[in-house]
Amino acid sequence: MAVAEDKPAAKSSHVSDPALVAFLPSHFDPAEYLNATLPALSLGGRPARGTSVSLADLSSQTQDLLSQLNAQTTRLSAVLTQLTDDILRSGGRLAYEVEVLRGETTGLTDVLKDGLKDDMAKFLPGGLSTDATKDGTASSKSPSETQHSHGAAATEAMQDAAQPLPSSATAAAAAAAAAAAATADTTPDYIISLRTLTTVRTRLETVIKVFGEAMHWTIPPSDISLGSSLISVSAPEPGSDNASLEQRGKDFAAALRSEIADLITGDPEQGPAKAEARIQALRDLALVWKGTAEEKARGKFVEGLAKVAEEKQREAQKEREKTRAKPQRSGSVKEKQAPAKEQGRGGFLENLGRIRGFVE
Repeated sequence: MAVAEDKPAAKSSHVSDPALVAFLPSHFDPAEYLNATLPALSLGGRPARGTSVSLADLSSQTQDLLSQLNAQTTRLSAVLTQLTDDILRSGGRLAYEVEVLRGETTGLTDVLKDGLKDDMAKFLPGGLSTDATKDGTASSKSPSETQHSHGAAATEAMQDAAQPLPSSATAAAAAAAAAAAATADTTPDYIISLRTLTTVRTRLETVIKVFGEAMHWTIPPSDISLGSSLISVSAPEPGSDNASLEQRGKDFAAALRSEIADLITGDPEQGPAKAEARIQALRDLALVWKGTAEEKARGKFVEGLAKVAEEKQREAQKEREKTRAKPQRSGSVKEKQAPAKEQGRGGFLENLGRIRGFVE
């Protein structure tokens, strides 16, 4: 019997072996596969055909075919196990990145809705209208109505500026109010839009900078408890990506500790303040991971940096006290030795006077 003529193409390189093409169709039939692959059996009482073989030969070919299929099954099982391990190993990191992106999206939404509300009110007192009816109403205003509204705003500004003031400042205040009203009336719409876009761009650059610093701050996976992770994975294997991430996290932590120590020991006056500012910046950056599995680990690391800074400050203070105490000790010894010499000199003169009196 022949196998079906339609041979689907392999969708993966793992099953591109020609021996596996017969297994790819969805309507695979084991009996058809064996009939098409193995030769026919020749019976003893019938004449042998051209492709017929004896029972011993057929048994040998069947064993060879089963050995090949067993080897393919073992290889595909190993590939499937490796792919499963990769999916489980990268699942935790993928879930973490999704949480970070979700938090950044939420923060950006809050900034655009709440943080920029005051800025919008400064440049656009009426706010940004998204209602089509309001847009249509605004566009349907005649030039005379627009001019009238501008004139009313200028009149109100002049009335506010006309409050009782000292005579020396009245003219200057009135001129400033008139200039402000004229500027508000003559500012083009595209300038207002550019100011709004500039503010939005500044906020976005700040978010991008914070996100870049957060991605640069790596932490060893061993510092994160498996119980708090979203997906439990196995420990890092030698030579794997997790091992390199572990080493990079330890190197970055050692570099931060060395930086804090160098700031304090390098500049005794301004060093502690710089170290405190650096630690506070890291403490603020750690808020990015609030509510995630890495929040406690990063907070603990920042507190460890604060303890390192305190220890270095105490050591520097002790060194300064020792340096100040050395000159004082040497001076006190000299002062104590000087009166002793004077006392000895006075005793000699007294003895000499006694001898002279005795001789006389």
